[in-house]
Amino acid sequence: MTIENESQAEQRRALLDPVAQICEQASVPITRGRFNSSVPRGGPSVADLVCAADDGSWDAVITVVRAQRAPLEQQASNWPWTRDPRAGYDLTSDGNLLFELQIHEDDDGGTGHAPRPIIVYELFEQAEAAANALIQWWRRSARFRVATPVPDQRARQRRAARIAEHRRTASASSCVRFDDAALVEAADVAAIDPATLALHFPRDRGGGFLRSAVVALTSLDGAPPHLRSRWLAVRAKGDELHVGVEELIGGNQAYRWNSTRWMWDRRHADTQPPDRWQLDNAAQAKPYLDALAAGRVTEALDLAGVAVDAQLAKLLRGEPTRNYRAELTEKWVANLYAGLTESAPWRFAAAYAAWLTERGGRPKPAAMFGLKGLTQSRKPKVTLDRITSGIILRLEFSGGNLILPSALWTVPADLA
Repeated sequence: MTIENESQAEQRRALLDPVAQICEQASVPITRGRFNSSVPRGGPSVADLVCAADDGSWDAVITVVRAQRAPLEQQASNWPWTRDPRAGYDLTSDGNLLFELQIHEDDDGGTGHAPRPIIVYELFEQAEAAANALIQWWRRSARFRVATPVPDQRARQRRAARIAEHRRTASASSCVRFDDAALVEAADVAAIDPATLALHFPRDRGGGFLRSAVVALTSLDGAPPHLRSRWLAVRAKGDELHVGVEELIGGNQAYRWNSTRWMWDRRHADTQPPDRWQLDNAAQAKPYLDALAAGRVTEALDLAGVAVDAQLAKLLRGEPTRNYRAELTEKWVANLYAGLTESAPWRFAAAYAAWLTERGGRPKPAAMFGLKGLTQSRKPKVTLDRITSGIILRLEFSGGNLILPSALWTVPADLA
């Protein structure tokens, strides 16, 4: 890699001085360094200004280049300039002197093993414009910071009471129908306890059966969950629950009860609280439920000894996980709190153990719920994982559909 001569370095530093002064006046930390161009391989090393995030998640460089105005028909919106990837760093070459801003930020994985992708690349004619672009980027995280949700506890209590009453009523009426008479002869079907099934069936906010829910009880073929097979499944139709057989990929179903058979199978009716709830008695859940009801999610996780990764820690504080997707912060914070408020953190360790057993001991983060907001194939998901010190929640980006059954990590209906 060639290094610019001292004459060009002095010229660059002089041109960059006004940018540095504007940034320093705005309290944006700037240091002087060298920008090593890697495209093309062996590109030049030139003087630049460097700025980096406090947490090290992104870095920005501003330098001076030669660029040419692109033909009008080739100009993209706000992109009138073009520069040669090698000759552009030679200040003696043809073209206008412009300020080049490059910002690199950790990708979705944030592993640190690969070079950070370029998030921002812009060319500016004026030093003030280049400085202002960097200042706005530096302040972007603070601009999109939001207040963490504070639940309406009275409304929450009313909703919980309404759902509980609907569960009691449905359990007493035993409104379960079998779509295929031949099913009644099957052992798993004969073992269905209509009252228990109705008690646990997912509910909407009004307390009624959740019409969109598909509850997968057990695979009739004995196939592993990641394969499509015949499942004994339950759907709500009006005020009735209908049991039938469906071709499903069990592992893609949020409401999968093959690992929590006491929720529908009378043969497991005597399952004790430590296996049902991961508690000896219901009173032990109170500190967790009180904290969650008040929106103190971090407190509930701490009580359960559950860690969170750096990205989720930011969201729990109402901060963006990354600058380039900061506009998603409000949605992600709301969805994160909504998902975890309905969770039972003390059950996370047992939930991951069940997931691990199902996978034959092969460790992999288990997706719990999504944060939504992105149309890309790799969606943002809150996942459960295990580390040396215990259980951790991570923000992962995945295109897979396998999900940890909600019955393993949410508050059990019979406990509530």
